[in-house]
Amino acid sequence: MPRRCFSLGRILQDFKRNCAGNIAILFGISLVPLAAAVGFAFDYSRVASVRAKLDNAADIAALSSVSKDANPFVNTPTPASVRQWFDAAVAQIPGVTITSFQATVTPSVTNMAVTVSYSAQVQTTLGSLMGVTSVSVGGTSTAQTHAPPYVDFYLLLDNSPSMGLGATAADISHLQSLTPDSCAFACHQHSFNSSGQITGDNLNDYYHIARNNGVTLRIDVLRTATQQLTQTAAAAESIANQFRMAVYTFSDTFQTVAGLSPDMSGVSSNVTAVDLAYAYYNQRDAQTSFDTGLSYMNSTMPSPGSGASSTVPQEFLFLVTDGVEDEPVGSASGSGDPPDAPSSYLPLNNQPNLANTQRGNVNSGRLIDRIKTGSTSMCTAIKNRGIKIAVLYTPYLPVTNNAFYNSWIASSPLSNNNLVNPNDPTDPANNGIGIALKACASPGFYYQVTPSTGISQAMQALFQAAISSVLLTN
Repeated sequence: MPRRCFSLGRILQDFKRNCAGNIAILFGISLVPLAAAVGFAFDYSRVASVRAKLDNAADIAALSSVSKDANPFVNTPTPASVRQWFDAAVAQIPGVTITSFQATVTPSVTNMAVTVSYSAQVQTTLGSLMGVTSVSVGGTSTAQTHAPPYVDFYLLLDNSPSMGLGATAADISHLQSLTPDSCAFACHQHSFNSSGQITGDNLNDYYHIARNNGVTLRIDVLRTATQQLTQTAAAAESIANQFRMAVYTFSDTFQTVAGLSPDMSGVSSNVTAVDLAYAYYNQRDAQTSFDTGLSYMNSTMPSPGSGASSTVPQEFLFLVTDGVEDEPVGSASGSGDPPDAPSSYLPLNNQPNLANTQRGNVNSGRLIDRIKTGSTSMCTAIKNRGIKIAVLYTPYLPVTNNAFYNSWIASSPLSNNNLVNPNDPTDPANNGIGIALKACASPGFYYQVTPSTGISQAMQALFQAAISSVLLTN
């Protein structure tokens, strides 16, 4: 019995040892699919991450091709240029082989679309242990942009004799020190014979005194600012000939300085001719007619469009003025206010002032006031056509020793009505001019020159506001 029991014990121990071996084998066998599962999970996560990066590369290629910086409407993207954007992004992703790539560029007059499609092989890490060395992925991305709008800018510049005031307080003082009557205005005059006929240019007038002594006038700053604006417009274009510009001046007459053109360099060259209007022989000073300037502009500008193409541009009118109206009225307006003889001395492309039915306040034929109700009605008529008006107000600097300034600018009649509000920041002189001009402007497009912000900066600000507003609508 003891021997038999011993034999049975050995058998049980052997069986026990055999069971342990079977479990080890089973465990070893189970490690293979477990390792494969872990490996595939790791590679799946990596492949998903790489695919997200490749999709992002496709997005970058499509968006970069239609971005503003890429100027897609000037330099139309090509499949090769789109591929360059894509490859630059893919270069940052390791373990990827691009097997196919296709870029489809769809341009039109008003839109630009770029579609990117790709397929790629992503190398595996642990999956290669099971014979899976790569995984195929693919994706598509599309970007689309609208063409920036075409915009025509019409500039109406006040060149009446008041723009012969010095540009700064120092310029005003300088000119006053040079003139025998301490006049602050650089009057521009013809020379005349005993019959009152023009014989040439008066080289001894205050205009030439200012010119010969380095006095900068407001008309000089306005001319330079307009030329700088043409440069800004040219630099801001996203598509060829996106902006066109025309320049006009007005006093009691209306003059075309530069016809509507996309050639900003040519417009700038023509603007060199912007100069101070001549004073009349008999010193009649009714030479700032908003009725004339705005009426001619309304008939000059065609109906605006959506800006989708050069044939249907959006339109802006830029009005630059000191806001003081000084015009012939009633029977003295229209043909009743003839130019000095001979008429050939009038500027080129000149159109005479228009007749009106307003009444004078200096005498029966002359009115001095802020921009009048009739003129602001014309502003409303222009805006109702869909044309936006941007107004740049260039206030008079104080000239307290000048009788005209004291009588007509600093006090009545400009300040004797309910437009005046001493707390209104648009009316710093408390004479109602700023309020009236702001009413003429489209909302958000009124700008006032200040001692720290000159005409050039103000024109640039208005232009930037204008193009920002039209871009936001597209």
